[in-house]
Amino acid sequence: MIVLPFPSPPLAVLHALELLESARRGDRGGAAQASGVTDLERPWEPAACTGELGAAVWSWCDDVVVWINHEYAWRPAQMVPACWPHHAHIARELPVLAVLRWEADNAAGPQLMEEWNRYAFPMFCDRMAQRLGESTCRTGRHQDWPAEGRYTALLDAPRY
Repeated sequence: MIVLPFPSPPLAVLHALELLESARRGDRGGAAQASGVTDLERPWEPAACTGELGAAVWSWCDDVVVWINHEYAWRPAQMVPACWPHHAHIARELPVLAVLRWEADNAAGPQLMEEWNRYAFPMFCDRMAQRLGESTCRTGRHQDWPAEGRYTALLDAPRY
């Protein structure tokens, strides 16, 4: 096989996406079943997802990382590092990237796929590389957060 298929979202993620789509379309009962649009969990924002959905999103993201690294990374430094769950900047963006790719895969035309390939994915890669910098994470050895000391000092500093 020349290319691997994009990983399907787990059932909990699919269900959440279907509820959101029903609410977007204004289907009768779609939004009401979840007490309105504002109460619906969004799989692209896993910090706000609870229980089964949150776990399903992280599991799917792990599958998506494996897929990205197989399909798009030519050099080791281009790979999404295995320690991605320890990097909030990557963990926040992966679910968005995954949902956008899933939507592109299921679109009736090629426009969303072109946008994903031209904008979403390359920009994700650029931001990931910039934020990781020269850390050893890019070569397979996790490096703890270099800015943690300054962040802790900021929290400990007197406020006004």
